[in-house]
Amino acid sequence: MPKAAEVKALIKKHSPLMDESSELFRELEIFFGEQALIATDFFDLQRFLERKRLYRVLRLKGASFKECAYQLIDDNADCLEALGMLRYYKSSAPIKWEEVEAAETVMGKELPMTAYGWAPDAWTAIKDDNAEQYELVVLLAFDYGD
Repeated sequence: MPKAAEVKALIKKHSPLMDESSELFRELEIFFGEQALIATDFFDLQRFLERKRLYRVLRLKGASFKECAYQLIDDNADCLEALGMLRYYKSSAPIKWEEVEAAETVMGKELPMTAYGWAPDAWTAIKDDNAEQYELVVLLAFDYGD
C-alpha cells in the first residue's frame, strides 16, 4: 500500500469520525506523508488521535524558524495546555538543519519542563515550493475532559 493510502487508513482507523476534508486531516496527511524529510512514526499518530481530544492547527510565519518558535511560545500560551504536539517546519528554500535545531532549542529553553512534556512530541521538515521561506505548522491535541 502506498504511504499516502496507509496514512489515510490509519487516521480513519484511529479517528473514524474525522472529516477527510478537515484542516487537521490534511495536516496529518502532510506530517506523516512522503514529503517529510525526517521519517515520522505512526505510533505518534496513534498517540495523537487518542480518545477525548480536541485539536487545533496553528500556522506561523517569520524571518526564521527560530522566530516562528518564539511566536508559538509568546502568542499561543494555550500550547502549554496541550497533551500532544506535532509540528513541521516548511520552506520553499532548502531546509537548513541548523535553523530547525535553533528553533527546537528555543522551545526546549523557553517552555517549562512540565509544559514541554507533550506526548507525542514530534517534528519534521518539508520542502514546499509554494511555502514562504520560514513557516511552522503546529498540530495541538487537548483533553476535552469527561
